[in-house]
Amino acid sequence: MRAIAAIARKDLRLLFRDKGDVFFTFVFPVVIAVLFGFVFGGGSGGGGTIDLAVVRESDSTLARGLADDLAKDPSFTTTSFETREAAADAVRAGKATAAVILPKSLDAGLEGLFSGQGIAIDAVVDPSRRAEAGLIQGKLNELAFRQFPKLFSNSTEMKRAYSAARDSIANARGLSPTQKLLGAGMITAAESFSSSIGGEPTADTGAAPASDGAFFAPIAVKVEELAPRAGRPRAAFDVTFPQGIVWGLAGCFGAFAASLVTERSRGTLDRLRLAPITAFHLISGKAIACLVAGLLVQALVFTVAILFFGARIAQPAMLVVAAFAAAFAFAGLAMALAAFCRTEAEANGAGRGAILILALIGGGTIPLFFMPPFLRTLSYGSPFRWAVAAIEGPFWRDTPLSEQVVPLVVLIGIGFLGWIVGARALWRPFAR
Repeated sequence: MRAIAAIARKDLRLLFRDKGDVFFTFVFPVVIAVLFGFVFGGGSGGGGTIDLAVVRESDSTLARGLADDLAKDPSFTTTSFETREAAADAVRAGKATAAVILPKSLDAGLEGLFSGQGIAIDAVVDPSRRAEAGLIQGKLNELAFRQFPKLFSNSTEMKRAYSAARDSIANARGLSPTQKLLGAGMITAAESFSSSIGGEPTADTGAAPASDGAFFAPIAVKVEELAPRAGRPRAAFDVTFPQGIVWGLAGCFGAFAASLVTERSRGTLDRLRLAPITAFHLISGKAIACLVAGLLVQALVFTVAILFFGARIAQPAMLVVAAFAAAFAFAGLAMALAAFCRTEAEANGAGRGAILILALIGGGTIPLFFMPPFLRTLSYGSPFRWAVAAIEGPFWRDTPLSEQVVPLVVLIGIGFLGWIVGARALWRPFAR
């Protein structure tokens, strides 16, 4: 253990002596996290489709039409859920941007429209996705208006709507008998007019005075932000700080991979053969140094997030586990990269190229929910995606423990695979 600790201390000292490595390992990820936080905090929408969890509690014509139009709309990718709770859990876990609930009240059809209350539609939105909330609300209004011709052409729906409008006027407070009589006359005239043109009146035809004098709103979309389990609203920085963390881990990955290749090309590994250590000592010492550096950079980023940006950790114990798994994965990747490179220039070039590609497809530069479906599928091959998912779960999503297992297992698997590949390459000088 002394030999392993000595090698780890040596590599950490070399890391801290290089100002460039220190900057890109510890300072750069904080800058990335803060910069992206300000960029996305402005509420700019992204490309691609928006994932919606749809719950249809009503079996009415209006509800079926809305559900079908949501599924066909190119702006959305919809998934059906049986209950509101299941849809809200999907939003909380990051599987959907918002949940759209078509409530049982839609069975009343146009009754709410002519009673001045509006047709009620509920939506639950992830607080970190406020930019999409406005688009979702606008789309729901647009799609609901598309259902009006179908409803107005339905004589049964129209009779029920006019009856509801008459009841609303008759029971309205603040209206004089004369006003109620005039309102009832308007409803009768509208009913006669719609019958004469084949049941296709415009949306204005049956508009009756609202019972409380409020502004008439034909569509009442109630948007509710999902309350986080940790009890604090989430912000853009909660999304971008995990990105900063994986950039810090990528800095460790590049720095230690280059260090290993440098020692090989300069003959340091050959000289170490004369020391009373084994290949296991050498490989483990370097991997532990990279692991420790990865944990330090994560601790730094989390400290900045908590002290200066008011972040709150939902599951502290699980976050420690996720931080270790992420650091272990990138340490293994550093060992694997060193196994395939023979010169410093090759290591630096391959390291930067690998980091850039993996970051682009894995959510290190642009959050996954801004990506088109093809890139989101491709991102499953990037450790960036799994590291972000593992960290976000206990950091701010408060993801159920059962859903955090897969990212953790994948990261540990990446770490072990990288360690094995690197060990086989570094073992050769000792096996002569």
